[in-house]
Amino acid sequence: MDKALFIRDLVKNYEDKEVLKNLSLEVPAGTIFGLIGPNGAGKSTLIGVLTGLLGYEGGEIEINGLVLNSENELEIKRELSSVLQPPLLFEQFTSLEFIEYVCDIYEVDREGLIEKAYSLMDFFEIKDFAKIKVNKLSSGSRKKLAFVTAVLVNPRLLLLDEPFEAVDVISIERMKTIIRKLKAKGVTIMVTSHILEVVENLCDDIAILHEGKIKAYLDSVSRKELQKDSSLHEIFQKYVQVEPKDDIVDWL
Repeated sequence: MDKALFIRDLVKNYEDKEVLKNLSLEVPAGTIFGLIGPNGAGKSTLIGVLTGLLGYEGGEIEINGLVLNSENELEIKRELSSVLQPPLLFEQFTSLEFIEYVCDIYEVDREGLIEKAYSLMDFFEIKDFAKIKVNKLSSGSRKKLAFVTAVLVNPRLLLLDEPFEAVDVISIERMKTIIRKLKAKGVTIMVTSHILEVVENLCDDIAILHEGKIKAYLDSVSRKELQKDSSLHEIFQKYVQVEPKDDIVDWL
């Protein structure tokens, strides 16, 4: 199977702290891939590196078959979109202006674009905010606007960092619907999330990231085998070595 993402021995430091430690990972093309891990595991840092917002100290990265370097950076970015945590938006634009601006950067065909934008905004119940400035939006509406925009640029690889955080239950289900539609079109989607139930039900393959390293890679076959005896929660706790602390709250 073709790889949408290939990472070998990736190292990323913040000052003197090593955040990603010789991290290696492969994401098959055309799949919904889940990346889970506790706070501070390095999930957002990895997304930042893949989007080009953060540099890195060592290792190799290939995105859609191209080595991530200065020569290929622009071509890679044309086929990659993301929803960051928190979303990276232009505060003084209206919601519709933001969509149009980003789509212009990606050179998206203008024909039918506004109709598609309004359709998606209506789907996520933010159509009434089309002419409202971004800085007036709630956290959930900002996340939905970022998601709508990321979809409209027609990516081959979509990176979603905590896309369901601060979003209502109905909109989470609608995001999942769009993600599955994108997969059906051949788009690869990488999702980080703390909501294990969503990852478990949505993703094809899942990797567990902890202390800057991939501790486990669960493809669809191994997941079925492991989850005969354990839930994803139990598997997750095993690999991140969560210590029981029930005795701390025995007074309840």
